[in-house]
Amino acid sequence: MLKNALGIVLLALCFGSAVHAQEREESMVMSASDSFRKKWNMTFFSIASVSNMSFGKKNTAARSFGSYNYLGLNHRLNQDEKVSLRVPFLFNSSGQNEYADHVQQEVKLHDVHVAYSMYDLGYIGDVDISGNVKLYLPTSQFSQNQEMITKLRLEAYFEYAIGRFSSITWAVKPDIFWQSRTAYLNEDTPVWEDGEFKKDPRSTNKRYSLEHFVEVVVDINRYFALKPKIGFDEDWYYSSEAEQLEGNHVTKLKAGLGFEIRPIRGLTFTVGMQNTTSLNSYRGKDIAYFQPENTEYSLMTNALVF
Repeated sequence: MLKNALGIVLLALCFGSAVHAQEREESMVMSASDSFRKKWNMTFFSIASVSNMSFGKKNTAARSFGSYNYLGLNHRLNQDEKVSLRVPFLFNSSGQNEYADHVQQEVKLHDVHVAYSMYDLGYIGDVDISGNVKLYLPTSQFSQNQEMITKLRLEAYFEYAIGRFSSITWAVKPDIFWQSRTAYLNEDTPVWEDGEFKKDPRSTNKRYSLEHFVEVVVDINRYFALKPKIGFDEDWYYSSEAEQLEGNHVTKLKAGLGFEIRPIRGLTFTVGMQNTTSLNSYRGKDIAYFQPENTEYSLMTNALVF
């Protein structure tokens, strides 16, 4: 009875916040192949998304979409532990972006990383604890431009099961960055026709980040589930005396809703939408929640290759 009451209360809180987001980097099911329990296997992960048009902009041609993808080579150490090598890449299609600018198709290598997963870190009452440790290499052009040395991500999941498939999970994901410099020149800063930058191209590097959220998995049947989620992304930045740039702390509210489809064993899709609101004032403007231009739509795929 207590479990059912807690589930109803938390679910009502999540739906009361309008829309929510599914996991950005990987599904709450840590691997599509966990149930197979092979010593070695390969998985594929992808999340493709399209942002809404920026305020005052309208698309007049086909929209561009971007995707984050990786192949993971996984080795099971024992029943509860796994080590993975993940090679990620970004794919952006040609078309108009959210600023109505035309962009070309491109494929870029992202940061290769090693992940250690522990599925059983114990219990706090009826709450199951699991986690990941990830170490990233600066193999992407963006990380090399920042002259990042490495990044360490720690992930902890506190899951409260409701029935066979439904659950409530609190996730905490801190990032620690090791940088060789405190500031860099952002090569992706947009420019005017005369080559002048539209804004200051100098940016400070991140010191720490923290993502923390609550996600509810509402099981409909063995094939479908709703996944409302709400949480915060926080970033802390270095200051730079040489560039006369101040460090700052940025907090963003993220809320969304995902619809998970499990057609066969070892394959899941999640169709979702997410709205992001910066809780820091921008150029003196008041904070505006759930603006349409801050919404993106996504399709997430998690699959066993072999």
